[in-house]
Amino acid sequence: MRAGARKRISWIAVVVGVATLAAAHVDTADAQTAADLFDARVVQEVRLFINERDLKELRERYLENVYFPADLHWGGLQVRNVGMRSRGLASRSATKLGLKIDFNHFSTGQRFLGLASLVLDNLVTDPSMVRDSVAMSFFSRLGGPSSRQAFARVYINGVFQGLYAVVEVVDGDFLARTIGERDGYLFERHFVTPFLGSDLGDDPAAYRTVFQPRTHELEADTVLFTPIRNLFREVNQPVDSAWRDRVEHYIDLKQLVTHAAIETFLAEKDGVLGESGMANFYLYRSRSSDQHRLIVWDKDSTFSAIDRSIAQGVAQNILFSRALTFEDLRTLYLDVLERCARLAAADDWLENEIARVTTIVRVAAHEDGTKPYTNDAFDAAVDFVKLFARQRSSFVLQEIARERQVR
Repeated sequence: MRAGARKRISWIAVVVGVATLAAAHVDTADAQTAADLFDARVVQEVRLFINERDLKELRERYLENVYFPADLHWGGLQVRNVGMRSRGLASRSATKLGLKIDFNHFSTGQRFLGLASLVLDNLVTDPSMVRDSVAMSFFSRLGGPSSRQAFARVYINGVFQGLYAVVEVVDGDFLARTIGERDGYLFERHFVTPFLGSDLGDDPAAYRTVFQPRTHELEADTVLFTPIRNLFREVNQPVDSAWRDRVEHYIDLKQLVTHAAIETFLAEKDGVLGESGMANFYLYRSRSSDQHRLIVWDKDSTFSAIDRSIAQGVAQNILFSRALTFEDLRTLYLDVLERCARLAAADDWLENEIARVTTIVRVAAHEDGTKPYTNDAFDAAVDFVKLFARQRSSFVLQEIARERQVR
């Protein structure tokens, strides 16, 4: 046999071998799903492999959104050549990297368990490490669409990085799963400066500094932002008999009030009624409508204080304070708060949920040597959120009773 023929046969054998491995990979992947990845009953294990020079540069440039190629391994599955970058705002850390994983950044169309991307939340801003997860479970319990989450031990190049939350990204896949459509306009509240619902003027592009498009990114600013500009233009008009109809054309006011009430019960200090203005949510509107709705995101500032007032942040928010001048919306706000309080207290659901989650993560949390707080601080934070769960409902119900006596 000629040498050239042997080379061709060897090359064919390699291709066949790769194809066989690829088929085996697909078969294995079919046996596991995104629901398995987001199984919050166990601490998952996620392993990332990245060139050491790239890892060094990633840590040096952790304040930038620079992607580096990496491989991800989970549960016997692996996906190669994913995009990996630092993420977060106050949570960015060179020591314990917060990470965004884009499966298709370097390999167009690549997915993992049907997902285009994942967030690996480093949990550095919450010493209890469970606030976001429990809050998302509570939103789900109240019927709102929320990201799935699980916990994981994360390793980079074989080195334990600590306990992380594996978080479902709010994107087209999330929209399809939760509300049954994926082709609308999705915006993330982009925190550059505080925003309380003011009118930013005639140019729709002015709202790009407030809301960052996450779908249809290449469409013109007039298409993307004109309905948002019109929303806040109408919000800032005098509140008269036509105000509500004009505003409700651009936002679902009942859904807004319900969302804010859930956050308020959870004592969220960095949400829609946040201390620094509106924060930590997505806006979504269908292609066939101008009306927006809110989607919850990033609840690690919940459980801030047992006695946080149910009126906290209302007066400063132009949109919300004007909405509550309508008696039925004010009643809805109080009704949802009461429902939250009673659901949280029923059979000690909230306290039991916190206990369940903290039991799952405690060992990994204590072994996490990169977290910016001590194990004693973790234990104390866990004790506080449990105390919150025991006492918050009673406090909120008392405040509701007083508010209802006012009118």
